[in-house]
Amino acid sequence: MDYKPVSIDHVNIFVRNAERSLKWYTDVFGFHVQDTMMFQGTEKLRAAFLSCDTDHAHDIALFEVGEEAAGPQKKQVGLNHVAWRMANLGDLGEMYKRLKEKDVPVSVSDHTVSIGIYFSDPDGNGLEVYYEQPRSEWHRERPFSEQGAKGRFPGPWDEALTPTPAFLKT
Repeated sequence: MDYKPVSIDHVNIFVRNAERSLKWYTDVFGFHVQDTMMFQGTEKLRAAFLSCDTDHAHDIALFEVGEEAAGPQKKQVGLNHVAWRMANLGDLGEMYKRLKEKDVPVSVSDHTVSIGIYFSDPDGNGLEVYYEQPRSEWHRERPFSEQGAKGRFPGPWDEALTPTPAFLKT
């Protein structure tokens, strides 16, 4: 293959109520609202397009499917979670504090090259915010299958660290 994608760019998520989810995602993450769409012929929100950076069209799109829609199920094929990388460990600490202040249940996992905070949106969609060390600090070729030292990410989550990442629990 002579070409490959530059990166993963955005995700579209089905939600039960677009207005409620728009408020939650902007409140929790501080995302910018880039655009919205209404159901045809109404003033009811159908979709919202949100971004981390005002110069980017969208990082996440929320599409309403109705209150009766079934939520994500464990041990079922589908998306496990969506992750946002934080610029540094301090920013991750601030996000952790924001989640705690908003009473969002979280779990925290030290992956030796990164540390992730896992949680769900109001519809049960899995989310993560994380910080990853620069590759020069990994001290291994394979970031997940080779053993490495844990505990290199001190922060407000110290008491909440779990030995098994939330997305691997059954």
